[in-house]
Order: sequence, then C-alpha cells, then structure tokens
Amino acid sequence: MFSIELVEALREVARHGNLTRAASAMDLSKSTVSKYITELEAQVGVQLLQRSTRTVLVTDAGRHLLKRSVALVDLARRIQSELDAHGASAR
Repeated sequence: MFSIELVEALREVARHGNLTRAASAMDLSKSTVSKYITELEAQVGVQLLQRSTRTVLVTDAGRHLLKRSVALVDLARRIQSELDAHGASAR
C-alpha cells in the first residue's frame, strides 16, 4: 500500500513539470520530493516518471495512478481537515 503523501508528490510533479517547482509548491526540498517519487515507484513496482535534466514526463502507468488516485487523495485531505477542525474545537 502506498502513502497518500507520496501520491501527492507525484501529483505536484505532474502538475508543475519538474521536481524543483513541485518541491517549492509543497514546501519541501527537491531531494525529498525525488525520494518520495522513488519510494512510490518502488512500492508500486513500475516507473511513474521519465526524468531528464530539465523536465519530467509522466509515464502511462503514472497517468493511470494519478487518474485513479484523485478521489482518494481528495478524500484524505477532507478527512484531515475535518480532524484538524475537530481537534481545534475540542481544545
């Protein structure tokens, strides 16, 4: 099973077209985002990105994972927001 955080990194890389801009959007280092992508690829057992020195391209497998995971990631974010709100109101 892969982590939502890893899939979010893939989403940001796909959206921004490179690791540097994705890392900036996520407020993470480029190396952390790269590690997240490498870990996700290892967990799912397929290459999700084709990397070059300037850009990255999402592979067919990467596009499939992104398409299928949109609802999952959005649901996880909503649940976390609800839990954060619940925790704030309990204080």
